[in-house]
Amino acid sequence: MPFEIGPVAHERIADWMACDAAAFGSTVYPNEIEDFLKVTPVERMQAAYDGKEIVSTAAVFPFEMAVPGGATAMAGVTWVSVKPTHRRQGIVTAMMRHQLTDVRERGESLASLWASESVIYGRFGYGLAVEGADWQIERPYASLTPGTVAAGRYRLVTLEDSLRDWPAFYDRVSRSQPGMYSRNADWWKFHRYYTRDKDKARFWVQYEVDGAIAGYAHYRVTPIEVENLAANHLEVLELVAETDEAYRALWQYVFGVDLVGKISAYHRPIDEPLVHMLADSRRLLRRPQDALWVRIIDAEAALAERRYSREGSLVINVTDPFLKWGSGRYLLEGGPEGATCTPTSRKPEIQMGIRDLGAVYMGATAFTSLARAGRVEGDRKTLLKADAMFRWEPQPWCPEVF
Repeated sequence: MPFEIGPVAHERIADWMACDAAAFGSTVYPNEIEDFLKVTPVERMQAAYDGKEIVSTAAVFPFEMAVPGGATAMAGVTWVSVKPTHRRQGIVTAMMRHQLTDVRERGESLASLWASESVIYGRFGYGLAVEGADWQIERPYASLTPGTVAAGRYRLVTLEDSLRDWPAFYDRVSRSQPGMYSRNADWWKFHRYYTRDKDKARFWVQYEVDGAIAGYAHYRVTPIEVENLAANHLEVLELVAETDEAYRALWQYVFGVDLVGKISAYHRPIDEPLVHMLADSRRLLRRPQDALWVRIIDAEAALAERRYSREGSLVINVTDPFLKWGSGRYLLEGGPEGATCTPTSRKPEIQMGIRDLGAVYMGATAFTSLARAGRVEGDRKTLLKADAMFRWEPQPWCPEVF
């Protein structure tokens, strides 16, 4: 292949981002390069070169992600692109192999990503581990059934207030929610609140109980006038609550904002309890979609880093056609208090590919479902035991694209 894969010099970052923009049909906005560099280690950026021309990009956001019962270092794969002039030449395949090998050498047992196209990443060993949903509802139908009266208070805060007070709250909540990942101060300022549609009004509201934050919502409003009547579009960008009371109270607030005709929310949990709280749940239009894709890099380490809902042992044979070093046979022994995973020569009880191990890892995808799809092999009794072990509450949720 006449292409070379290597690091990106600081003086070539603008060219690197221009390559990505060309691939996605977008443009590089003012300050985007500076903001990007505040959250992305340059040493985790790579490029494919055709001579001196950058024709492909990929990068990693390193962070800690919550997994069932614990947390682990995660390579958040992002900015994967190929220039339209260089598609279908095997460049992405070479880039993915180079990147995943680097992740392994850095000692990260997992990689994950949000896929721009869902057909691409399965062949590189990524499995769909977390689903989400976008939804919308017309304001006249956005009312809740009678429930517990909120004991706290609402407070609209400034962006600066949210940057100061919300990160600690988010960190506390995210530890027990598989799929949520760590955000440092720069991430909050330069990634979480980054937006290209700065003409839309944005708001930050928090729900407090006894003066302490119990939940927050970040939303924006697009002004719309219909026959001289305001019918604004309110979009919930993130809503995080620590208690059921705070969760209900925040949705009550969102549904009560005046001059709104339609309410939308993005990247919500697939098991969103809101549907069971609405007076007319049929009016909530939901669009399920793939969210987080997980790639197991080190199966022995990854399986030992999470916890399991029930005590049990399994012998799992894993094949990895993309990276041969990813294949192996393992004895997994785990439960709610911890787990061990070691190589074994024992007869396998379950046969599966690395892609499907990634799909079940977060506890939302069932072994039995994959078996019915012809992707996992094992007797039904063993697969049901695996389902009982891997299933986790709460279900995984990743609230933000990275």
